[in-house]
Amino acid sequence: MTTEQIEKLCRDKEQELLHKYFGNLVREAAIERPETIGEYTEDLPLKIEAEFKTFLEDLWKGYAPEELKGTPLIFDEQKLRKLMTDDDREQIEDAYRDAMVLTLWERITKTNHKDVTYYKGLLQEYTRDLLMVMREDFLEEITGHHIKNKAFDNNDE
Repeated sequence: MTTEQIEKLCRDKEQELLHKYFGNLVREAAIERPETIGEYTEDLPLKIEAEFKTFLEDLWKGYAPEELKGTPLIFDEQKLRKLMTDDDREQIEDAYRDAMVLTLWERITKTNHKDVTYYKGLLQEYTRDLLMVMREDFLEEITGHHIKNKAFDNNDE
């Protein structure tokens, strides 16, 4: 299987997971207008990450480079998550609190759905970015082509 085919499989799995867990948030926001977050807890990205990791480990078993066959795929989830900015996590936490707190005015006007929709959108975006980082790291391992950091390359001269 070519690198392009493996990358397509990874992208397809990302889309499948995003659709499975987030569905169509735009339609939901426009039609259903949920007033609570439901199953969209703050740890949802971790659940999706674990499912994607299992998928990548299975791909690794079948398509690892010859010199790495039989070795486990090394993922450092905390390191990958740390690559995501602290601002993203803080934004999600703030949006989560807003979505969870239903003020008297929001109860009367049924407008908490705006906070809920905003929170879900941030959670989906964060999850999408996390899966992309995992995919890129995986593809570097499969191909052996690691992205070089230009800042470090300039120091080598």
